[in-house]
Amino acid sequence: MSRFDSFRAIELAFALWPRREFLVAPGRRMTRRVTRGEAWGTIGALAAGLQALGVSRGERVATLLPACPEAAYPLFLPGLLGTVNVPLNPLLREPELRAILADCEASVVITAARWYGQDFPALLARLQPELPALRTVIVCDAEPSTLPSGQLPFEAVATPRPLHRAALSSDDLTLISYTSGTTGQIKGVAHTRRRTLGLLPRALGVLAQQPLRCLLTPFPPFHFAGTFSLVSTLLAGGKVVLVDRFDPRAILESIERERVTHVAAAPTLYRWLLRTPELERYDLRSLRRVTFSTEPCPPDLAEELHSRLGCSVQNIYGTAESMIIAWTGPHDSWERAATTVGRPAPGVRVRIVDEARHPLPVGTTGEIAVQTSQMMTGYYRDPALTAQVLDDEGWFYTGDLGVLDGDGYLRLVDRKKDLIIRGGQNIYPAEVEACLKRLSGVRQAAVVGLHSALAGEVVWAFVEPYPGAQLDAAEVLAHCRKQLAPFKVPAEVRFVERLPVTATGKVEKYRVREWARNEQ
Repeated sequence: MSRFDSFRAIELAFALWPRREFLVAPGRRMTRRVTRGEAWGTIGALAAGLQALGVSRGERVATLLPACPEAAYPLFLPGLLGTVNVPLNPLLREPELRAILADCEASVVITAARWYGQDFPALLARLQPELPALRTVIVCDAEPSTLPSGQLPFEAVATPRPLHRAALSSDDLTLISYTSGTTGQIKGVAHTRRRTLGLLPRALGVLAQQPLRCLLTPFPPFHFAGTFSLVSTLLAGGKVVLVDRFDPRAILESIERERVTHVAAAPTLYRWLLRTPELERYDLRSLRRVTFSTEPCPPDLAEELHSRLGCSVQNIYGTAESMIIAWTGPHDSWERAATTVGRPAPGVRVRIVDEARHPLPVGTTGEIAVQTSQMMTGYYRDPALTAQVLDDEGWFYTGDLGVLDGDGYLRLVDRKKDLIIRGGQNIYPAEVEACLKRLSGVRQAAVVGLHSALAGEVVWAFVEPYPGAQLDAAEVLAHCRKQLAPFKVPAEVRFVERLPVTATGKVEKYRVREWARNEQ
């Protein structure tokens, strides 16, 4: 099945069940509900409205939106207009946003009026004089009279009118996904039309075997996990409940009210859900599967999810560059999901390599390298950085350390760049972090290594306790000494109210290292 067949499958999924709900967006005052027919109508109207404004094939359309229906519609514009989708995190600060919009030369930005106190129309009005390519700013849920001069309300653009669909090529650039991951270096991950939905043809058979009636996810559409959740649920005939702010009670109420069958979230969110008072009073019997990604899930959490929610547990592993790499299947146990990331997804090849990028035998730890049908073409406008991670044969070197077992299951060990070498001994921060998170009262932990003239590197641990928990460094160190080899025990322990995290819940290690260096 070609990429064009994949987009036709998407169109067909909208057309087959026009009255079936597709998007549900719970709010403080009301819940928005959008059927498939309404969604496709708005997508077509938005495409036609942009075309009327002079937007054409190849132009960059950036979105600066939280999880809401308007954030989902632009995902499908490349298939109609041939534009390039640039989904951006609305938590980006002004300097980051300026740099990204200048780099991709976005001609259109679709944004919210306000979110978490941020006035996006005012912010973009300040930036626009510095961005010569930016011609149009479109604002959702805004009164026209309140907008800066030249900005347009979403409703005024997305109105029915004739649309002339663009002639498309499978090699057209269709997505630039900006990511800094946990390193702090912002880079644009570029995907072509052929590769953006490369997984779908192979995954359709899997989706058909696993009924997906209603999925709830806090992953916003600007993140690949959010995009994949939307598209896979669309093809499976289900609906998506969008969550734009973290409120455990509201999420549990949504699961009960919407009869949610699947939840896709980060392990941190599940911890909070399970700690919600009176969890048992919510009717969660509709749940069939909870899926986690973006960070390791401790075995005790996976077991608790399985036992208390009475559903299966799935692990998914991927990167912005390669998209989905591996997943556990519907028949894999919770133990398998907690200790591995499953087998390679359909059409994905995985191998473990040494420092010289030579393949290693089964059972040996090394860097994870992958080939996928969804692989990026490279980092946008950065061939030197691309060459560091993507070779001529299409192997992408993830920077993650892992091991393949005899049954083909992949287990993550740590980030290659996070490896700490203390006195010649290798220390994997993920192992120390897992130990710390087993201590009662610890919500999250981050472990980094700092240079030491004596030992090469020393281990610093930053601990984020649960609100109200009473912990001290002596207790933390005593816990570690019981469970870790002496060389792995942190030399320093610091307590923080909140660790810095990305939008998907990954700890930003580069910022934690800055904290440690500044103190050192």
